[in-house]
Amino acid sequence: MIRIAFFSGDVTRSGGTERVSILIANHLALKEQFEIHFVSLWEEKPLPFFGMNGRITRHRLSDRRVPPGVGGPLYIRRLRRFLRQQQIDLIIDIDTVLDVIAVPAARKLRTKVLSWENFNYHYEMARWYRRMILQRYTKRADVIVTLTPGDRDTFCRELHRTSGVRSIYNPIKEMEYVATTHREKWIVTSAQLVHRKGFDYLCRVASEILPRHPDWKWLILGEGPEREAIEACCRENHLEGQLVLEGLVEHVEKYLVRASVFVLTSREEGLPMCLLEARTYGVPAVSFDIRTGPRDIITDGVNGYLVEPFDTAQMAEKLELLMEDEALRQKMGDAAKKNLRAFMLPDIVRQWSELIEEICG
Repeated sequence: MIRIAFFSGDVTRSGGTERVSILIANHLALKEQFEIHFVSLWEEKPLPFFGMNGRITRHRLSDRRVPPGVGGPLYIRRLRRFLRQQQIDLIIDIDTVLDVIAVPAARKLRTKVLSWENFNYHYEMARWYRRMILQRYTKRADVIVTLTPGDRDTFCRELHRTSGVRSIYNPIKEMEYVATTHREKWIVTSAQLVHRKGFDYLCRVASEILPRHPDWKWLILGEGPEREAIEACCRENHLEGQLVLEGLVEHVEKYLVRASVFVLTSREEGLPMCLLEARTYGVPAVSFDIRTGPRDIITDGVNGYLVEPFDTAQMAEKLELLMEDEALRQKMGDAAKKNLRAFMLPDIVRQWSELIEEICG
């Protein structure tokens, strides 16, 4: 029996990292050779936002929220005690920032540390505290898992590691709604409304193309601090009724089965699951060709378009090609649904199982 602990800041949150880590943990818990635990620094809510397998045992290190920078020594002591008591073979940090606690807590214990990069190397290096953790702690983890092969190569090169760095894609969810042949004239963007997601670029593109296409709508699914700026864009460009803020949406799939185009305007990504979900539902996508993520999902000119980073004029041009050509949308949408095996859950769980057995075997 291999005892595994997924380590989270707060597993009850509704973020993509929590969703994917719980999804992987749920399926590993079905395997007889694994005993799965989930340990959080704290938990703000009584239950996880995403359903968790009943075979998984939850733990928390504190009854109240104490940032790692303040409660670091306490967290290290409590996590070390937990690892000993539960005889944990492998701890999986679902955010590299947690390496600052897990790596010293596991020192000289039987426990191996796996650092799971759910963003990308450049994201870590752009923030001083993450850069410090990466250089002092993540590089000492037994294994680092990245989301893309390109990011794996960057980690190997920059951390001077010749082994112990793997790439495993995050899995796409199984389709929950049957795709329909009827598509609305909808452009859809699904993302947290934060600066990193590039909604200032989205507003520039929307203000250019929507007035020329009054029968189209651009639906934004998500919530966050950028809402006020987007609402101002709507007012200034008279896009009320066309650029629509739907708020936090529980079932994005209900929109994807009716959408005609998906757009991503992010400044940076790890592996954007929204693009994968769009592909699953046969929606062609247009995205900036940023350093990591979109190129692993979009084949330019086949299932969507990759645009020079932050070139809003080029993005508007590619979007209008799709908006004005239903046959092209259908062709790219059909192509989007093909060759998804590398991102499917069974293959991803197999890769995780093999890696865990290799580390702990």
